[in-house]
Order: sequence, then structure tokens, then C-alpha cells
Amino acid sequence: MQKAIIAKNFKKLRLFKSLNQTEFAELFGITRSTVGSYEEARAEPKLETLIKVADHFKLKVDDIIRKELTVNQIAKFEYPLPQAKNLDQLNSRMETIVKRLNSIEKLLKSKK
Repeated sequence: MQKAIIAKNFKKLRLFKSLNQTEFAELFGITRSTVGSYEEARAEPKLETLIKVADHFKLKVDDIIRKELTVNQIAKFEYPLPQAKNLDQLNSRMETIVKRLNSIEKLLKSKK
């Protein structure tokens, strides 16, 4: 595992959900200081913690430990869109995109 990548990804996941270190720690049954040590690359998370984080964010453990996550990955954007077989499918996908964009807009406004 590359501590620096994990550190960046943990912090990015936490900030994306607008959580402080204590809130993030409580979600996964660890301490705030442990979260800090992960984010500063002073320690590596246990496999159990990695699995919990990956499951919570619907990511693969491999993605968290091997590459720096993008906001699109965290937000679950799928681009390009798979071919829609009919108009109902296309409308459903468009509604999903609009909801995701609204969530991101709301998040960005709350950061100001």
C-alpha cells in the first residue's frame, strides 16, 4: 500500500461528505487521532477499516489504496453514459444526473 495515496483518499472522502475527523472516525469505529494519522500518512489503515470505508462509499478497496480518487469517482459519475435502450431509460439517467449535480451544487454552496 502507498501511504500517501491512502492519506489523500481518506481526506478527500471525508471532506467530500463534509465530515470532521471525529465524525469520520465514529462511522468506522476508530479514533479521531487514528484518522489524523491516516490522513498525515503516519499510519496505514487495517484491512478491516479499508473494507468498511470502501463499502460505505461504494468503492473498491483497490481504488482507495492504488490511485488517487477523483471527485467524479466519489460522486459516482458515469461518463460517458451507457446507451439508453429507450426514452424512459434516458429520462431516468438524466434525472439521476440532475440530482447528482444538485447535490454537488449544494455541497459547494455550503463550503462558502
